[in-house]
Amino acid sequence: MATSRELSSKLIRDYDDDEEVWLTHYSSNHQILLVGEGDFSFSCSLASRFRSASNICASSLDSYDDVVRKYSKARSNLATLKRLGASLLHGVDATKLHLHPHLNSRRFDRIIFNFPHAGFHGKETDSRLIQADGEIHVSHKDKAPFCHWNLEELASRCSLVLTQCVAFEKSEYPGYENKRGDGSRCDKPFPLGECTTFKFAVSRVAKEIYAEKVRWRETKERESKLLIRFSGVPLDIYNRERQSMLTRTSYPRRYTGESPERRPLLWQEPFFLRSSHQLYGWEGGRTMSTSTGFHHLHTEEGRLIRQRNLSIYHPYHCRR
Repeated sequence: MATSRELSSKLIRDYDDDEEVWLTHYSSNHQILLVGEGDFSFSCSLASRFRSASNICASSLDSYDDVVRKYSKARSNLATLKRLGASLLHGVDATKLHLHPHLNSRRFDRIIFNFPHAGFHGKETDSRLIQADGEIHVSHKDKAPFCHWNLEELASRCSLVLTQCVAFEKSEYPGYENKRGDGSRCDKPFPLGECTTFKFAVSRVAKEIYAEKVRWRETKERESKLLIRFSGVPLDIYNRERQSMLTRTSYPRRYTGESPERRPLLWQEPFFLRSSHQLYGWEGGRTMSTSTGFHHLHTEEGRLIRQRNLSIYHPYHCRR
């Protein structure tokens, strides 16, 4: 018969097993899909922290035979994931996730794609597999040529809107090893340098939200040039030129490819109206967290605020 101390110890262990565990942006309660895995060390890092992988589905484009041939630690990582209860899939094309028999009926809280080499061609990380409040995370290098991919615009074409950018720190994922993935040095790491994790959410007006950001960025850029050009010029002349400049924005058709009738949908989008955001700065740097509210562009409050401070014309407020 078990003693009271043994029963108490068992109850504590059971409680600990049910306790939610976090590793950076990922919880043991999230249903997580990883695509484009190399040696499965990132999946293994999450599973080891959670002490379980029953919530993890990890996949690779390579077949199982190719994975264990290319990566020296892959067999060990896969064995650990299997022991902890992960779903493991191989030969998975991230551009056709909704066609995969083991994925097409599932919905995930997080879909993770670390350091892709093909951008969003063919709509990688299909938004049909994400929960309504889920997120798609793409980690990406900041240096050229990767910084020129413009992930935000590419994602907007797939009904995904950027919600936050955070620095990716490899050290936060013990055991993770980024791999080249191809060629004679496929098992070697590539230099990371500064990297960012882009967080995207599904939105029916992702294109319009992105176009609104572009409009604001263009406006700020032109205002900056205008201030230099008209330094010392009377205020009425400056204001007249500024109003003329604002009418020459390329919003919306150039970026959305949609009819103007879709724009009213923007003001009905809860994500756009209420969320605080962390945006990738148009100047090329990463912004810090934001927490200010949204001032509706078409309200009297918004008009008065814009008159007092031109720097908050855009509905999102960014602090650098």
